[in-house]
Amino acid sequence: MSKYIVELNESCRSNSIGNKAKNLIFLMKTRVNVPRSWACDWVAQESFIIDESKTVDKLKSELTNIIRPDIFYAVRSSANTEDGDLYSFAGQFVSILNIQGVDDVIRAIIKVWKSASSPSLINYMTDNNINQAVKMGVIIQEMVHSVYSGVSFSKNPLTGLSEVIVEANLGLGDNIHQSTPLRWVNKWGEWLEESSYKDISRDLIKEVVFKTKEIAKIYGSGVDIEWAFDGDKLYFLQVRKITAADVAIYSNRISKEMLPGIIKPLVYSVNTTLINYQWVDILTRLAGNHSITPESLTGHFFYRAYFNMATFGKVFEKLGMPYESLELMMGLENEGSDKPKFHMGAKTIRLLPRFFTFFLSFIRVESQFNRLVSKKVGEFRLSNEAIQKSSSIEQLWQQIQSIFEDMKPVVYFNIILPLFAMMYIKLLTSRLQKSSIDIRNIDLSHIRTNALEYSPHTALQSLNSKYSNRDSINHEDLDQDIIQFLDQFGHFSDSGNDFSSKPWREDPQLIKRMIETTATHKSESSDKVHYKDVRLPWIQRWFTSILFRRTSRFAVHREAISYIYTYGYGRFRTCFLKIGELFVKSDIIEQPEDIFYLYYDEVRNIVETGLNTKMQQIIDDRKQQIELVKDVTLPELIFGNQQPPVINEELQEYRGIPTSLGTYTGEARVLMGLSEFEKLKHGDILIIPYSDVGWTPLFSKAKAVISESGGMLSHSSIIAREYHIPAVVSVKGACNIKDGTILTVNGYTGQIEVVKKAGD
Repeated sequence: MSKYIVELNESCRSNSIGNKAKNLIFLMKTRVNVPRSWACDWVAQESFIIDESKTVDKLKSELTNIIRPDIFYAVRSSANTEDGDLYSFAGQFVSILNIQGVDDVIRAIIKVWKSASSPSLINYMTDNNINQAVKMGVIIQEMVHSVYSGVSFSKNPLTGLSEVIVEANLGLGDNIHQSTPLRWVNKWGEWLEESSYKDISRDLIKEVVFKTKEIAKIYGSGVDIEWAFDGDKLYFLQVRKITAADVAIYSNRISKEMLPGIIKPLVYSVNTTLINYQWVDILTRLAGNHSITPESLTGHFFYRAYFNMATFGKVFEKLGMPYESLELMMGLENEGSDKPKFHMGAKTIRLLPRFFTFFLSFIRVESQFNRLVSKKVGEFRLSNEAIQKSSSIEQLWQQIQSIFEDMKPVVYFNIILPLFAMMYIKLLTSRLQKSSIDIRNIDLSHIRTNALEYSPHTALQSLNSKYSNRDSINHEDLDQDIIQFLDQFGHFSDSGNDFSSKPWREDPQLIKRMIETTATHKSESSDKVHYKDVRLPWIQRWFTSILFRRTSRFAVHREAISYIYTYGYGRFRTCFLKIGELFVKSDIIEQPEDIFYLYYDEVRNIVETGLNTKMQQIIDDRKQQIELVKDVTLPELIFGNQQPPVINEELQEYRGIPTSLGTYTGEARVLMGLSEFEKLKHGDILIIPYSDVGWTPLFSKAKAVISESGGMLSHSSIIAREYHIPAVVSVKGACNIKDGTILTVNGYTGQIEVVKKAGD
């Protein structure tokens, strides 16, 4: 008859000892410290049901040669259902600590067996639709006399984000699930959260973080680990795969840049239809997952747009990339000193053919885009003329369908090119850093020069310079110049992704006031260096020069596609407003602009069915809801699909991503739109909710810029670097700062210090 008890070591091959015991063998193979451990085969449990006395006698005979009377032991469950890919069964079975002597160990084993049929376990399995029979193996492990003990997670089990979480208690870990633990959070080498308890060595916590990451890397997935420290050595007691509910995790970090602020129902639903389908195509081609739907990619909470990062994160992890890869590529993440790297696992290797085929299509992306540039603006001009001639709902609806169709390649490039631009600038940044060169010190003004036809920035500066003498302005010439300016740039607005936002061409007086009242900005002397003057080792210079040229070209491509996208996308506004006028005539709505408060499906239903449904009450209700929530602060992350609680407290500390070097102390001025430009005084710190081309005229007065959204390649970052003024972006709660508050903006560290509150 075979033995019930087997010692766990690297050569152990038993298949009937449970997942927890097998995971201990895995830990031993990773060469970390594991207390001496044994497993009781679940055959013993089956024998116990048949003949208790005989089974106990056999256990006593085997354990007598193992259990030392002077050692304390932990007796834990190791069921076949436990610590699996889908369910951990955490807390469902008995664990008994500080057991001494053979008889007490046997009694503890029996208690563990009996917990496999407890009422709470039956309820757990019923609630989770688990029909598998429970076979109970048992672990017997020498106790670690812990000074500290705790758990660690290689990633956040709630969000999936790349954060190593360490929790600790004093002494044994027997109360870790009941007490409030000490807590540390480390992301890519940076501490996001640290316990104020100073007696635990930072070196110990750093070792737990390091070992947790190493174990997870070998394990091949996120892991949950139990550990103990005896004052001399760090031991690992258990490891299991992190099991988390498949819940949507919405983030506003990207949407604050792309769809900022209040997003009206029609704008949100059109964008979902237009943009999400392209993202679904990209993600499906990458990962082969055909279950991703356009509706699953975004959420609309309190009329703000959020991206479902869980969907993106799962695709990127499948490809061996960090969960936050999309935000990393867009420059919205501080990478920390321990930057994430591409990890090729078994799953990734299987996807390589698909991955390779997908990226082969990028070889020709630049030439394809150049062909698009040469024809799209002309096509859109003809389309605008056709829209102006359309007078019936049927004609206008057909125009809208045509816009959806001809914008598909534009949307694709509007996704891909900014990612390419960011990828190249990150590669260039990394290469230059190896030679101790900060890319923010490199003169990139040639990019703006090469993108003149796509950016209103220089054109508006020229008009400011031309009419700088306020006493001798020829208003006829000014009006003609404004007409020409608006012919080229009139499609811009406060937000290029919000067609309910009034474009410049509908408010020429705004541009006229800005030209007449805003002085030409004279850039301060620059200490930036031209790339040709950068000294690099000859072996690096060849590749770095290629990167520099590509970075420069794709930065221009980014400006070009933004221009084309905004131009084509703006046609939705014209079409829907004309449909709104027809709805007014049919007494469906009261004002043409009210159509923006209907969802796309609601408009389509009215158009296609010809129903004269009165929609004004619905519109008025939505306007009232928007008014009630327009000033609320929402969390950066939202779990699930329910409306989140709002955040009312005012932040006292501010920090973001530094994107333009320098420091400056001055008065804060919050502007929510270009129409508020007259609030901004020379020398103010400009605070904006997001970054768009339409905001660039404001930079002529500001001495520093703070944005609630954005990254290294945001328009606010680029323009700030040109003006040689500090900029910090992705600053949570920045727009809650009161006008007149004295701030110090540090463009080196990303810190923003409140020097003096407004009114003090």
